[in-house]
Amino acid sequence: MPEQTEVTEYRPVCEYRPVRIAMSYVMDAANVPVSYSDELHGLAAHTGRSLIEVGGHVQPWFVDALKPGRSASEVVAGAEAVIILGGADVHPGFYGLERERWPEVDLAGVSASADAFEIELVHETLAANKPLLGICRGLQIINVALGGTLIPEIGNPTIHKSPPDGDGWADHSVSLTAGSTLERIYGSAEITVRSAHHQAVDALAADLVPVATAPDGLVEAVEHRQHSRMLAVQWHPEDLNGDKTHLDALMTWLLRRFH
Repeated sequence: MPEQTEVTEYRPVCEYRPVRIAMSYVMDAANVPVSYSDELHGLAAHTGRSLIEVGGHVQPWFVDALKPGRSASEVVAGAEAVIILGGADVHPGFYGLERERWPEVDLAGVSASADAFEIELVHETLAANKPLLGICRGLQIINVALGGTLIPEIGNPTIHKSPPDGDGWADHSVSLTAGSTLERIYGSAEITVRSAHHQAVDALAADLVPVATAPDGLVEAVEHRQHSRMLAVQWHPEDLNGDKTHLDALMTWLLRRFH
């Protein structure tokens, strides 16, 4: 049996100990091109830089969901907040998609073990009442973890992704719900976002509330009915070609959740 180690709840108790934010995504999966992994690393790094820029004494803690090296409960215990970043599709078995529809899922990069880890990460973070932010796949994982389902393929062309001969990225508007956290964060009823996805929320989990929609009606952001420190967006505020003020605003919101 491996030696059991005690997990100490992480607390920044003095000026020398930074605020640690766990950031989960799949790093360097064997079944995806290196260019795709590089893009995920770039998005994660940009998010980490934003945390440091807006928060000062902050330590981004990058966790490989494919090989986390510790349990989800240990990750949550070791961080002040959790971010679940973008990446590959969620395995269709986690949201009960009929097997005949599995070909609609882009199985390249799909990892059931990474999905299981991040689903548990959602439950552990909410149970600990710590801040939780989901970005793109992160929103989909949160919805699936709480009992929702996904549209495996929203079609092509759509406003959410460039045509096959493009770079994958698209810009479109989203409408924010009046009085929602997002409307307060951005101070506007409508913003333009950077998007790159072919899946979306289908049945929304009962504990989630939609707080942003795209012109075609797809859910673009959700909040939790009981956990005011949970927020998830379908778009990519961390893309280098997006509006960085959107990313900084979200990171500022996250860091203020535990002060």
